[in-house]
Amino acid sequence: MFFRSGRMRFPPGSRVDGPDGGREFDRIELDLARDRHARAAMEAYADSCAAELPWLSEALHLSRFVAAERLTQCSSTVLRVFVMAQSRAAAQPDYAHAAWEHVRSHLTALLSGLPSPAGEAAKPGSNEGKFDYHE
Repeated sequence: MFFRSGRMRFPPGSRVDGPDGGREFDRIELDLARDRHARAAMEAYADSCAAELPWLSEALHLSRFVAAERLTQCSSTVLRVFVMAQSRAAAQPDYAHAAWEHVRSHLTALLSGLPSPAGEAAKPGSNEGKFDYHE
C-alpha cells in the first residue's frame, strides 16, 4: 500500500510496526487505484453501512473502483459464508447435498465470471420462473 508522506508506512511483506509500534489507528488511507484488497474493503464497507447510510453506500458502490466488471471484489467472503451455510444445513434432516453442490457450482462460476457449468444461459440478476422471493 502507498501512503502520503508523514504517515506510518507498512511496505508489503514488512513485519515492522513502525515507530509507534502497536498503537491503534484513528485513520487508515487505502490506495483504491492499486490495491485490490482496498477495493474489497470499500465494497464491504458500502454493504455494511447500507441500512444506516444508504446514500453513502450507493455513492461507494457507484465509485469507479468498486463498480467493476466483476460481480464482487469479495469472492472469497461469499464462498466462505456459503460453506458455513452449507455446514449448518447439513445438520438438518432435510439436507440435500446434491442441491447444495449444484448451487455451489453455479455460484463459483458466477463469481469467477465463467459460463454456468450446465451451459445454461442465465441472465445476471434474473430469476425467471425459478422462485418468488419477497422480503
